[in-house]
Amino acid sequence: MKASLKIILKKTELSDGTYPINLRITINRKSKFYKTPYNVFPKFWNDKASEFKSQFPNYLQANRILNSIKHDASKILNKLIEEEHEYSIEAFDALFRPQEVEKINFIAYFEKRKLQLKESGKISSSCSYRDTISALMRFQPELSTYSFAKINYTFLVAFEAHLRSRGCHDGGIGVYMRNIRSVYNSAIKSKIALSETYPFRDYIISKLKSSKVKKALSKQDLQLLLDYDFSTNKEGIKALYTYLFSFYCRGMNFTDLAELKWNDVDLSSFSYVRNKTLVKLNVKIPDNKYMTEILQYFKIYRPFDTDYIFPILEKDKNHYTKTELRDRKKSVLNYYGKLLNTISLECGIKTKVTFYTARHTFATLSLKKGLSTVMIKQGLGHQSIKTTEAYLEDFSTEELNIAFENLI
Repeated sequence: MKASLKIILKKTELSDGTYPINLRITINRKSKFYKTPYNVFPKFWNDKASEFKSQFPNYLQANRILNSIKHDASKILNKLIEEEHEYSIEAFDALFRPQEVEKINFIAYFEKRKLQLKESGKISSSCSYRDTISALMRFQPELSTYSFAKINYTFLVAFEAHLRSRGCHDGGIGVYMRNIRSVYNSAIKSKIALSETYPFRDYIISKLKSSKVKKALSKQDLQLLLDYDFSTNKEGIKALYTYLFSFYCRGMNFTDLAELKWNDVDLSSFSYVRNKTLVKLNVKIPDNKYMTEILQYFKIYRPFDTDYIFPILEKDKNHYTKTELRDRKKSVLNYYGKLLNTISLECGIKTKVTFYTARHTFATLSLKKGLSTVMIKQGLGHQSIKTTEAYLEDFSTEELNIAFENLI
């Protein structure tokens, strides 16, 4: 049984005048040819050494790739011998079939990965990729023609500067950059991009550390919202009442609020499973005038014929696709955010009021009231105590002074 391996320049001229470089495997005088990623003009090929000449661009890298292909083939031959497989071209072919390198540019591959995430049910990640692609195309409209090699350190620095000019901060920039890095890593593994052009050795994402921004409202600011006069802002009622319901019900997330139905709630409590963590929570509805007003309002205000308490979803969630459901919630959340911003400005509240502040406010006021972090974690439905700690606002210097004075 005889076998030989060789990288050769085939004698078949292609339309552009180049010739394909193939791996030739010969077993028992029977040969088979396998494509490599390269076609080349004969003047750049050393037939005797079976490698590119030094005049060929990136010849060292190209020769390393060819040697790697030959090495992989050699391992297959050894495996056939060691495991006593049938020693034939057919047996070799079943174990070794190098795939032709796919030629696809940066944005096209990004879109492909986005669709793969969507098909696998990872809707949030797919939408995050979609948003990143949109941001990239706003920055560079010609990006659809760019190869991976053009997504270099200089490009990333310029993209970061563009994002900052549009008001984006470290946290948001970090999300975009991590998505780009993930796509680049995937392309390298798929042999679509070269590791030599990888830009994240120089561009360090970990530098994008968000400064701690105050997200929780003080008791005084919260009271301003509770006392808000709706006489000149009838449209804002639904947004503020939904926000206050979130606060009083342990910082219930907006996506979970959207799916809460009337038949989920009895006179004093309700249960739900968090969309994000799948943790089941049992919530006691606080017995106060605000919650009574809120529930009474939404029993009367019914713009959609649904079983949901809050006017967020226009139809049953099962009648939306996963992407449509997420986009519907996001659209209403953005609209409610604008209404809350108007109300907070009228109240003179300096902290930006979003639905996340309801969650952070619940956590921080609970901590200042003396509840343990473990209890707050359970109330928020977090899986990790570190996530809960990130929600908690630092105590003010005055609060610390008072607390330490009363230690003894």
